[in-house]
Amino acid sequence: MAISRRSVLAAAAVLGGCETPPRAEILAALAGAKNAELNGIWIWLSTFAATLQAGGMSVEVSANSALGGRSERTELSALGLLHVNDANIQEVSAFSSTYVALELPFLIDSFDHFQRFVDAPDFRSAVNRELSRSGMVFADAALLGGASGLFTVGRAVRTPDDLRGMRLRGSDARSLVLIEAFGASSVQVAWEEVPQALQTGIASGYLNPPIAALLFGHGSQLDYFVDLRTSIAHRAIVMSRRWLDRLNADQLALVERGTQAARIANRAWAEERRRRELSALTEVGIEVISLSAEARRAFVARGLGSYQRMAASDVILGAVAAAQRTRQ
Repeated sequence: MAISRRSVLAAAAVLGGCETPPRAEILAALAGAKNAELNGIWIWLSTFAATLQAGGMSVEVSANSALGGRSERTELSALGLLHVNDANIQEVSAFSSTYVALELPFLIDSFDHFQRFVDAPDFRSAVNRELSRSGMVFADAALLGGASGLFTVGRAVRTPDDLRGMRLRGSDARSLVLIEAFGASSVQVAWEEVPQALQTGIASGYLNPPIAALLFGHGSQLDYFVDLRTSIAHRAIVMSRRWLDRLNADQLALVERGTQAARIANRAWAEERRRRELSALTEVGIEVISLSAEARRAFVARGLGSYQRMAASDVILGAVAAAQRTRQ
């Protein structure tokens, strides 16, 4: 039987004031589908679950946002009712100014650079210190395949000037700023409403990694993908602080082993996926546009110029310094 947010809250009411759960049962939430071919987050969570189950802890993964949207899942995590969550990047950066660095376009040069950046002890400690008020603990940045680029309908884009008159879908304030910096107008649309927005002309494209159009079946609605590589596409895996505080030393060690196994599996999946995802776009009828270094620099310049509208000066300076420290 599928677990819903209502059933989780109902079970919590029955448990009442219990200090510890009656059994070591773990609930994890996945925003997307249990798709081993296209969803790297499912690779992460399924590997984590298998590792813990092999060690004697039962795990159930709820898929397709059955426990609610990102704010509802964050609430359940804070209450200790949802133990492991596939969180939107913006949900973490809402509590952690340090995590905003991973939303700044063109800050990270490569996947290796990204790994060094998120593994840096000062980054992790700062993020978890800032997340303490939310009840979440940052566990990993699970990769979604390749880097983000620009999907468009009806018009091939090779320069920022090509975006004049186009309206692109954004998910939050920073993505809207970047879209406008590139020269298009922006519209905020919930992800679930994107197909309708593309069909009706409310939006004529969006920024996302190549896997997004494949995973959510947008191939028939999109015409072009510009391989901009604005940022490394990922989701944040967070855990409930209340839950972790209830575990004994052996259970905590098992959670750590599960996290490491999940990370390795996700990285291997992402590396393999990156080799095939651009050709997979062409197979569903989306033309891939690869820019020359000179053409991409025009987009990079506009992206870097948008930082002051995305974050406070001290946050930007800290992010740029951290990127420089971890670049090699």
